[in-house]
Amino acid sequence: MAGPVEDSYRSRDAPRPWRRWFAFLGGGIAWTLHLLSIYAIGEFGCTSGFDETMWLGVSAVAWLLIGASAILLGVATAAVVIGYRDAGGRWNDSDEPPEDAQEILSQFGWVLSALFMLVILIESVPIFFYLDGC
Repeated sequence: MAGPVEDSYRSRDAPRPWRRWFAFLGGGIAWTLHLLSIYAIGEFGCTSGFDETMWLGVSAVAWLLIGASAILLGVATAAVVIGYRDAGGRWNDSDEPPEDAQEILSQFGWVLSALFMLVILIESVPIFFYLDGC
C-alpha cells in the first residue's frame, strides 16, 4: 500500500524513476562495458591461443566479440525503447520546461542512448574484418 509520500512523489501515470534513469544511463553504461569487454576479449583471447579454436570456420574470439556486442547492443536498444515510451514518443519542443524534472531523463535519455547504440554498432564493425583469427 502506497503512502502519502510515494503518492506525492509520482502520479499513477508517470513511469517509475528506475525506468527514466535506465533510459538516461543505460546506453552509456552499455557502451562502456562494450568498450572494455571487446578490448579484454580481443587482447587476452589472441594472446592465450584461444583464437585457434574454430566453430563454423570462425575463431572463438570472434564469436565472443559478436556475442558481447549483441548483448550490449540489446541493452542500449532497451534503454532507447524504454526512454522513448516514457517520453510519450515525443520531443519537448515547447518553450515551457517539463512539468516534472524527471521527464528530462526520459526525453534526453532516449536520444542519448540512441547515440550510444550507434557508437556500439560502429565499434562492432571491425570485428567482422577479423573473423578468421587474430
